[in-house]
Order: sequence, then structure tokens, then C-alpha cells
Amino acid sequence: MSLDVKSVMTHQVDAAISQTNPVSGTKYTVLGTVKNARIISIAVWVTWTVQPAPLEIHITVDGIALTCNFTSPVSTTPYSVQNVATDAGFILATPLLDAYRAFLLEGRSVKVEAEITGGTVQNLSARVKYARLI
Repeated sequence: MSLDVKSVMTHQVDAAISQTNPVSGTKYTVLGTVKNARIISIAVWVTWTVQPAPLEIHITVDGIALTCNFTSPVSTTPYSVQNVATDAGFILATPLLDAYRAFLLEGRSVKVEAEITGGTVQNLSARVKYARLI
């Protein structure tokens, strides 16, 4: 399928995970590799007894790897991936700073993963809102 004006972006059912007792340093797939996708939003949160550092989202777009992290996440607080004018381009933050944008990013191939490092985490949750070119 090619990216052209005859195609239409169609919203998909949210991709989500709720990983009980996630293992430190393990990437958990939230959205498997999807062709011709537009990411509208990505949210992630953890429930912990000992704070992890950091909470991370890994995005792969057309073979380019992007990592967003938040060093000391607050338990049960949602963090969203946000597009900012930094070298990295994307950060994890709360509250939502760019709520009025049409979409976060898009590509011919998109994958999203979540990861925690350290701490004792009872649950790692993430949700990706996206559309596909049909």
C-alpha cells in the first residue's frame, strides 16, 4: 500500500498492555510493528512499591529508534509522549502539553514498546491511540 491522497487514515482499536510484575530491563510490546500508521497518542503509567528509574517508551519509526523516559515516575500517574524542541525530539511528561496537535508521528512502519528499570513495580500499563492508512 502506498501513501497517497486516495488513501484514508482509519482509527484503530487502542493498543494496550497491563503487565503484572514487569521485569526490569525488559521491553514490553504495546503496539507491534504496524504498516502505514499514524500515532495519535501514547500514555504509560506504573504502580510501584519501590520507585523505578526510569520509565521508558521506545518508538521505532521506519527503522529509526526513539526513546522517551521519565526518571522518577510517580505511582499511578499517567505520562504521555510529547513532541518538544529538544535534541531527542520526544519526551515523557505530565501534564499533557501539546493536546491540540492532530497526531504525534507517522511512518510506513511503527512499533511502540514500554520498559521500566529498577524498583519494584506491580504493574506497567500503556495505551497507544493510532490510525492506519486504508
